[in-house]
Formats: sequence, C-alpha cells, structure tokens
Amino acid sequence: MEASWYRYVSEWRLHANGTIHPRFGFSAVNTSSCVCNVHHHHAYWRLDFDIRSAGNNRVREFNDPPLVGSSNLHNTNYEVRRPRDPARKRKWRVQNAATGEGYDLIPGPDDGVATASPDWPFPKGDVWILRYRGSEIDDGVVAIGPPCEAGLDGWVNGESIQNTDVVIWYGAHFTHDVQHEAPGSHGHIVGPVLKPVNW
Repeated sequence: MEASWYRYVSEWRLHANGTIHPRFGFSAVNTSSCVCNVHHHHAYWRLDFDIRSAGNNRVREFNDPPLVGSSNLHNTNYEVRRPRDPARKRKWRVQNAATGEGYDLIPGPDDGVATASPDWPFPKGDVWILRYRGSEIDDGVVAIGPPCEAGLDGWVNGESIQNTDVVIWYGAHFTHDVQHEAPGSHGHIVGPVLKPVNW
C-alpha cells in the first residue's frame, strides 16, 4: 500500500506453536521534505477473540508489580480503555472462562504509549476492551481531515464483558524522526505478540 512518498505493509505472521505476530510497517521511498519533518504513525488492530466459542470468554490484565494485592492477574469486568504500562510489564489475557485456554496480548517493544506520543491527544489510547458488536468494525472516520483521530472511545459504555464475546482494539504509536535514525535504517515495524496460553 502506498501514500505518495510512503509505503505501508500490513501482515500477520503465523507460527507453528500458535504464536501470532500482527505487524504494520512503514517506510519512506525518498527524502522528500515531508518525510524529513518529524511525524507520527498510529496503527490499530481489531482482535475478535473467540477462544473455543464466541460467548464464554473473559479478559484478565497482568501487571508486575501487581496493581493491588499479590496477584499479577485481575479480571476486567466491564468495557474499558486501558493504557500500556511498560514499567508494570502490562499485558492482557483473553481466555475461555471454562477451559482456561487463551492468548496473551503482549505489547511490542516499539509500540509506544498514546499519552507519551508527542501528538497526544491525537492517538486517544492504547487498548480498548469491548463486548462484541457486529456494527463496530471500524470507527466510521474518514481520515481526510479533522476529526480523523481514532473514534473508539464512544464504544466504551460500561457493558459487562464477563463470559461473553470479547473484542480488543490495540493501537501502536510511533514517532518518525529521520534525524535520529541509525544509518542504513529502512523502515519501522510495530505490532503486538499474541501468545497461546494453556493449550
């Protein structure tokens, strides 16, 4: 995919052990004056988890050190937007409530944090945990002018997500500053890791 002086690549890397790497890459094809200006990239994935069934899933958040008590994992009971927190090694586990099988959603090392992005509040957030709705496929924003930031917050309305069909929207944020790139650098890649658990 291309946009004038930019090239974009979206791919899903599937591994024999069940690990999945959703990836989004971007690179400039020349040294246009626009590319030399500091600018920002934001990529979003809609992850519709149906672990063994569409309707008996739950989400648990991992933090180390724990947020409260001594357990690193806590249930996410209601729809919510959550920030990434590298200092707590934050990740999310989506699992079948009956069997325990699931996937860990692990932030990628270059995925950034929305609130730390120089163009905040444009990126809005990092992770949205939602109850499945067939009409919530995209945010309906045509990104040709304001407002063109991700419009996902309107879907967070406090609905229960326990033992139901769960969707997670995951955002990655990257600031492209060619003045601080390593020589010979040819593009950037962002994206999380989906790692199987208890299979």
